[in-house]
Amino acid sequence: MSRISIEGACDLHIHSHPCLFPRIGDDRDIVVDAASKGIKAVLLKCHHESTVSRARELNREFEGIDVFGGIVLNYYVGGINPQAVEAALKLGAKEVWMPTIDADNHAKAHGGRGKYDVQDSNPSEVDADGITVFDSEGNISKNTKEVVNLVKEYNAILGTCHLAKKEVYELVKYAKEQKLEKVLITHPYFKIPNFTMEELKQLTDMGAYAEFGFCTVSPMWNYASVDKILNTINTIGVDRAVLMSDAGQIHNPMPSESLRVYCQCLHEKGMKEADVYKLIKDNPTKLLY
Repeated sequence: MSRISIEGACDLHIHSHPCLFPRIGDDRDIVVDAASKGIKAVLLKCHHESTVSRARELNREFEGIDVFGGIVLNYYVGGINPQAVEAALKLGAKEVWMPTIDADNHAKAHGGRGKYDVQDSNPSEVDADGITVFDSEGNISKNTKEVVNLVKEYNAILGTCHLAKKEVYELVKYAKEQKLEKVLITHPYFKIPNFTMEELKQLTDMGAYAEFGFCTVSPMWNYASVDKILNTINTIGVDRAVLMSDAGQIHNPMPSESLRVYCQCLHEKGMKEADVYKLIKDNPTKLLY
């Protein structure tokens, strides 16, 4: 059994401080650690602000690792806001994430906006409905369509995040119609969106990629087993999947170590070494660059 190396990997989903949730390290802490492990690129994600400028400043300091940012479409940036998306993309955003903690589906699953089962960012008590990609008639909204078109124009990634299953399906369908090739189904086995394997296969057959993170199988969350992840990747095919850490929480190891352990577990469960490297190197590189 080989010891998996994460040298040359691209981690597309990292949470760091500044953040309204507790984090194991700030942007610089996490990039220093990733660089020391030989990681090629990291993509910083924050529920509360764009990480594009944060990434730019770190890139001025580090050589040998690329630091990227993106924007999550929660209320903190105006929700599904094409103007905020366009600015982020012009400044170098690599991924636009649909709503997370402010999504209507998230609020229903966790009993309110801005919190998880074990974390709370203590949002203001202002009365606001959760965000959805649908308009009042149940169709993809004008703003959502504009966002998809902007993501395609700038050759960026669209992340589905914490939307409801029906929202994700309609979003992927619209993205396919617009020939947007870089769509990531965010942590499909997390409490949200909690897809079945069959539902996920339908989405990847439509051209989306599935993004499997350590956080989903970690001791604190434990929404899926390593075996389930392995079986799913075997079902949808390694060409339609990526592995990432989705780490940065204080109850998980540093993102680079979370990714290494995750890859090692999958390998020891039977995943070929070449497939592991495709999932952490080849496929995410294709999406990022």
